[in-house]
Parts: sequence; C-alpha cells; structure tokens
Amino acid sequence: MATSIGLLAQELSNGNPWWRGGTQWVARDPDLSEVAQAPLSYESGCLDDLEPGNLYILRGPRRVGKTVAVKQTIRRLLDDDVRPTRIIRVAVDGWDAKALRTLVANSTLPVLREGETRFWFLDEVSAVSGDWAQQLKWLRDNDEQFRRDTVVLTGSNARALTVAGGVLAGRRGRGAHLDRILLPMGFRTFASTILRGDVPPGGHLAVAALRTHEAKGRYEDSIPWLDGLTRAWEQYLLYGGFPRSVSALLDGQPVPESFVDDLFDVVSADVFKNSQLPAVTEMALLERLWKSTATPANVTSIGEDVGISNQVVTRHIEYLRDAFLLWACPQRQDTRWLPKPKSQSKLYAVDPLVARLPHLRNSARPDLDPTVLTEMQIGMAMRRRVLVDRPTAGNDDFLFYTRTPARKEIDFVSTDLGGVAIEGKYTDRGSWRSEAATVNASVWDGILVTRNVLDMADAETAWAVPAGILAYFLDV
Repeated sequence: MATSIGLLAQELSNGNPWWRGGTQWVARDPDLSEVAQAPLSYESGCLDDLEPGNLYILRGPRRVGKTVAVKQTIRRLLDDDVRPTRIIRVAVDGWDAKALRTLVANSTLPVLREGETRFWFLDEVSAVSGDWAQQLKWLRDNDEQFRRDTVVLTGSNARALTVAGGVLAGRRGRGAHLDRILLPMGFRTFASTILRGDVPPGGHLAVAALRTHEAKGRYEDSIPWLDGLTRAWEQYLLYGGFPRSVSALLDGQPVPESFVDDLFDVVSADVFKNSQLPAVTEMALLERLWKSTATPANVTSIGEDVGISNQVVTRHIEYLRDAFLLWACPQRQDTRWLPKPKSQSKLYAVDPLVARLPHLRNSARPDLDPTVLTEMQIGMAMRRRVLVDRPTAGNDDFLFYTRTPARKEIDFVSTDLGGVAIEGKYTDRGSWRSEAATVNASVWDGILVTRNVLDMADAETAWAVPAGILAYFLDV
C-alpha cells in the first residue's frame, strides 16, 4: 500500500495503463496476454450487464480467474466507447481499510467531464485489513460522486463478503444480480470446449425439469454423443474446471505441476494462514477430509486419524468453506427444508483438483475414486446452476441429503429439484436397478447417475442417466 498521496497517484497511473489511450495495454498485460496465448479461449461473463450506479460483489475462490474477468470487463467497456479515464482498477489486498477512503476521496484521479461517472474495480477487497465495508458504506453515504459511480468489489472470503453485503444494504443500487459468483468452469462449458462444439443440441434444462417429458427427449436425443460426453466427463474428473488446468488438457499436457503448487500455496499460505499446523499435517487433513466425501463427516474421527482435535478440524473446514473451496451438504429435517440439528453434513470440494490436491502433491497419497468424484461434481453442478440463477442462494442451504425410514442415504434432494432425488452410483452395469432401490423406496422420483447407462423405460421407478449427459444439460 502506498504511504503517501503522491505515491498512490503514481501507482494508480501505472496500474491503469488504459488511461493513456490505445490498446497496447492489452498485449502488455500479463494476465490478458497469458490468456491470449493459451489454447483455451474463455470468458466467464460473470461481470456482464453492469448497470450504472450499482455496487456489485463478485466472489469466488482464488486462482479461478476473477482478476482476468475484471480486466476482460474493462476491455469490453473500452470497446463500448467508455472513456478510458473513467475506469479505475486497484488491487487492494493487503491494504488497510482506511486507505480505501484515501483512494476514493483524496487521491489524484483523471478529471471527469460534466455528467460522467466512474467505474471502480476493487480487486480482492476481502483481503483488506480492518472494517473495509464500513469505509465503503461511509463513502457511498458521504461522497456524492462515489455514490453515483459503478463499483465492483471482488473477493475470496465468503464470510467477509456476506457480512459486507449486509453492511452495504441500501447503498448498492436497485439493479438485478448485484451478487455475482465465479466458480471453476462447469461441465457444459468444459465439454463444449474439449469436444470442439461436437455436443448435443439444445439449451439448459431447468433444475426442476430433470425428470420431465422434455428431459427424456433431450437425454434420448443425446445418445449419438454418449461416448464423447462420457470421455469428457472422465477428463473433467481429472482436470477440473480451473482455466489453467483446462488449457493444459487442450494442449495435451497433464495438470501443470506449477498450478498444483499454486493451489497448494492458496490452501497453505492463504486459506490456512491462521492454521498453525505444519504443511504435512494440512495435507493429511485434506486427504482425510476428502476420504470422507460421500459420507457424513465425523469431525471427531477425522481429528483422531490426523492427530488433532475436533475443534481444529472444524476450524479448518470453515477456512475452506470461507474460501469457496469446500461446500457442505447438510441432512434434511424430516418435515422441513432445513438442516437437521446436530446431524453430520457431507463435505464436498468445489472442484476435482481441490479434492485431488493431496494426491497430486504426493502420489503416495491415494487418489479419489471416480464414483466419489462424480457424486461430488453432480452436486456441484446443481449448486453452480442454482447460484447462477439466483446468486443469493449462496447465503443459505438449498441442497440436502436425506435418509429413508430404513436409514439409507439419498445423495441430493432440494426444493429446486421439483420432487426429484438424485443418487450418484457411476455404474456401467445392468445391476443399476438394484442400486436404485434406495431412491425407489423414497417419496421422490429418482435419477440414478451412471457412467454410461441410459434407461428410462419405467416411469414408476428411477431413471438411469449418464453423468456426462445429465451434467451437460444441468451445468453451466
């Protein structure tokens, strides 16, 4: 952080090269030039349709591409003839909260013309120390210009950004979709990219329409693409949806060791920065957490296996959840769409690479089974889709597992699914019907997620739908 107003002005001039006009900055920008040279051509669209005067919050894990998305948005604004000096981007991680007021109210900025407003992009604001949300609230209340400006805040800490949303209530404008989220690439985009557009026709199915007459037709029409989608799904389980990893796949390369190291650094140096555990214990804890995937997590048992207390385990689970690297699927109450008190949640990684990180860092640690990864990523596909459709859903539990009267678990139920329960088995055998017994014994219509079996012959029992086909029509 700059220590004087003059030095801050100098840093702003250096960090906003588009102020000087021309397009040379795009080729010189390290993030955009890396994207341009990569085999993957991908823009998430997470910051499309910004409306003047609103304050947006973009959240998501580190290394997912939030900074790239901001710079791509700046490029689009310039292409739309927004005057360059109206756009200000500042990477504020590591700043003190009070410096934000200095930045907005006292720094030397290009002069606006009459009637103009600015676009502010404050990158990684959740890493600012102190009460940064209160400082921004004060600025929206007391700085007439900043109140009319369009502001985009990005961050990687779910808890801090949720609190900030409350502090800034009433000061964010009246536009739609003020909360945005950027997660690793969903399977539909992944498959379309990897298969070079050789994918089934038709748009998304509604989350509540996965077992409808329309869905049945889509699944049947996808049979010619079954091989390609199945192979793409299994590549997805290995590479995940982080852009750098997908680029490596397109280039015919394994997951880059440098990116695995980046993810390790995110977990060890950033997410677990207050951990006080040795790095080897952190990886042992991650391995043990993901070993519990697909079963309710017993934090006491996990702690005993790793040699730490259950309180330390719980704290680290919250670290991962706050960093958008882990999501919890609670057990549903018997009669209400709420988490069952004192029950154990299932814990899932946000992306296959996060789940496979202990193995990728050290091949002596076991890798996860494709069946477990499939359950994890089918659940994530539902979460990603719901969060795109209504981003504020991220502040509440909307996806649950449930138990039948015989105490058998059903993987996913939700009001969003419209009376359908989803079970992940990833089988390629005719025995799938016996594996569907649990969901068939429930009050819900069932979908059994298979590897490559498609069977919808019996309207009264569960459908078998291949993971690649289901995820293609569900995910984003």
